[in-house]
Amino acid sequence: AANYLIDCTANTFTVTLPTAASISGRTYIIKNSGVGVITLDAFGTETIDGNLTQEINSHDSITVVSNGTNWIII
Repeated sequence: AANYLIDCTANTFTVTLPTAASISGRTYIIKNSGVGVITLDAFGTETIDGNLTQEINSHDSITVVSNGTNWIII
């Protein structure tokens, strides 16, 4: 909850976001600095732009913001 930047530096794995409920406006930047594929997973049945997961390829990043119910990519 205290982080805003998650820098993934190696391997392929999943990062699970906290629940979007009750943290409207919370922003996270997830950066894949490594060579694997990072899967960004929403909490439970919450979504990220309508999907349960998003993939972040090597050297890409995603910025997400809670709308109080789900996560949106900005």
